[in-house]
Formats: sequence, structure tokens, C-alpha cells
Amino acid sequence: MTDIIIVGGGIAGLTAALGLQRQGLKVRLFEQAAQFGDVGAGITLSQPASRGLFSLGLRDAIERDADIPVRAGGADWRTGERMGGPDQVAIARDRGEIPYFYQLHRADMHAILADAVHAMDPLTIALNRQLVALEQDDTGVTARFADGSAERAPVLVGADGINSRVRSILFGEENPRFTGQVAYRFLIPVEQVQAQMRLGPSLNYLGPNRQLLRYLIRHGTVVNGVAFVKTDSWTGEGWSTPATNAEMLEKFADWNDDVKALLRAAPPEGTRKWALFDRDPLPQWTVGRVTLMGDGAHPMLPFLGLGAAMGIEDAVVFARAFTTSADPVAALHRYEATRRERANWVLLRSRRQGEINQSADPEQRKRNGTDPENENLMTYDPATTEIAA
Repeated sequence: MTDIIIVGGGIAGLTAALGLQRQGLKVRLFEQAAQFGDVGAGITLSQPASRGLFSLGLRDAIERDADIPVRAGGADWRTGERMGGPDQVAIARDRGEIPYFYQLHRADMHAILADAVHAMDPLTIALNRQLVALEQDDTGVTARFADGSAERAPVLVGADGINSRVRSILFGEENPRFTGQVAYRFLIPVEQVQAQMRLGPSLNYLGPNRQLLRYLIRHGTVVNGVAFVKTDSWTGEGWSTPATNAEMLEKFADWNDDVKALLRAAPPEGTRKWALFDRDPLPQWTVGRVTLMGDGAHPMLPFLGLGAAMGIEDAVVFARAFTTSADPVAALHRYEATRRERANWVLLRSRRQGEINQSADPEQRKRNGTDPENENLMTYDPATTEIAA
């Protein structure tokens, strides 16, 4: 019999599946996509996320595939030169801590997790299964899918993203709010932009109403770039609308030459844009035998680089909660009580960091990454934090 159903096969859902499997629980994970592919771009693993993944036996695989920048920080939008402030990457290294962050292609992190889950049980993951309905009673929850199939288990978790079907079933339909920000993403072979990497492997250009982050992935062979632009409207369709070099260059026309060279080098066939949407923090994640995690519970804006990381934190704590109670419903509530305050706080901090990064005040922008509260974000360990009673 299935012990737990997971809806959503992203990084959070797969992390939860692996954590539960390692406890001997029978898990079924349902993903609506027909296949996992080489989609997305770069992601950053914070120290808390890394600690959580290491606790699941993934350190060697991550260090095999990830880049560890030797230096990071902010740069001025106009001059292109580094801004002042501490280098948290160097500080962590000097303290003998694990790297302040790892950077890798999202597809590579996803593959690490999917392979680990499959190795534990090749029947865990079911693709091409779109959730349409949930039914709960006193003994369990039934998930019904678009192909007419169904699965039953004592509890279910929705790890199905910002447009979570599980969330809408629990709390009603609510469209996410457009934030007034559009993101542009691109990947460039590093040999095409060597001159623009002179300030190190990871750099965040900050300016009024705009921002461009670029860093190396895939062992220094590819530059991952993401630009954020404030705008009054969004007319694109879906989450991956093609974008042109000319459009990006128009948005950054008055920025420094390195930024403009990166935007010119972005390959037209792979460059995409999408709107950033947001939701307010939920006061409750769990209803009966069903709960939420990751962006389904607390969609993160990207300005702290913690979107995937917070889903990983959720997943590690979620799996650990099932070691604290023989009652799976009690485990859901312990998970939520352990995670909701931190996750909702980080959601609000991420909003605030976007305002700082793109402030018209250069002194505000210099605070990028130097806020003491942001440093405290990195001391958390989802593998050891106390599970609420």
C-alpha cells in the first residue's frame, strides 16, 4: 500500500520522495509532464539546501556536477565595477564551512534527484499524470487524474508549483499576482564571453529598476544569465515566451559594456522571458490529510536566490516529520508548524530584496547581500532543526 502521495515531480517533490524512501516508506509521485527533460537554466543551492541534500546522501553527486564560485558579489550597473561589501563566499570558505552556495543547471540537479529516487524504487515516479480532483475521508485521500486513474494513500502533499492544483482544491481558485517584473533567461558558451567574466565566475549587476545576474555552470563551460526588468504590463503567454537580443538590449541600453555584450551573445533560439508572479503568505498549509510544499505553499521571488532552496528545506523537514509520529496526519501538522513561519518570512524577505537590488538609491543597492538578517538565513539546517511537537 502507498504510504504517501506526492503531486509534482520538481525538485521539492523529488527531494521529499527520496527522504521518505530512505525511511522505508512507500511513496508514489505523480508528475503531469510526459517526460523529464533538459529544461530550465541555472539554480543556486544555498547552505541550508545543501545541508539538507547532503543528509540524503547526495553530496558526492552534487559536487560532481556543480560549480563552486571562488568569489561573488554585486557590480554597478553603469561602471561595471564591483561594489563594496563583504564577499560571503570567501567568508564561508575562511570559516571552513560548506560552500556558501553551489551553482548548477536545474536539469542536472533534477537528474541527480530523479536517479536517486529511481534507484530506491523504479516504480515511485509516474509521468503524464495530471491531477484533477482529490477526495478525503477518515481513512485516507484519493487522487484522481485526467487519464481516469486514481491512487489512494493515508496522506498527500502538493509540490506542484505556483499554479498548484492541490492548493486550488484546498483553498479555492486564486490567480497569482503579477509583480511588475519580467525575467529574461539565457545560456551562453563561456568561450564567447570570456572578456565579460573578468570579475569572477558569479556577479550580480544592480541598477534602478533592473538587475542582471550571471554565473558559471557545467564546470565553467556555460554562463547562466538572468535579467530582471520592472514593467507596467505583461502580454506574453505562458512561462517561457521567446525573447530577442534587441528587446533585451533596449531594456539595458544605458548599462555598461559588459552587460550589453552578454545580452548580444545570448543565443536567440534559447533565450526566454516570463513574468514573475507572487502570492501572499498562507496562514495555513494543511487541510485534513493534504498539505503543500515549495512554491505551492510559498512561491518565492528570485531575489534571494532561494526559490529551489526553500522547497528543498520543506521536503527534508517533511520527510523527517514522519519519524516523529506514527500518525501521518499528525506528521503533516508537525511539518507545517516547523516550516511555515520561516518559509513565509523568507517569502517576504525575497520581495524586499528585489526592492533593494533595483532601488534608485545607490546606497540601498550596496546593501545587496549584506543585510545581517540575510546572513542568518544561511545558518538554518533542515536536517537537524527541531521538529515541532
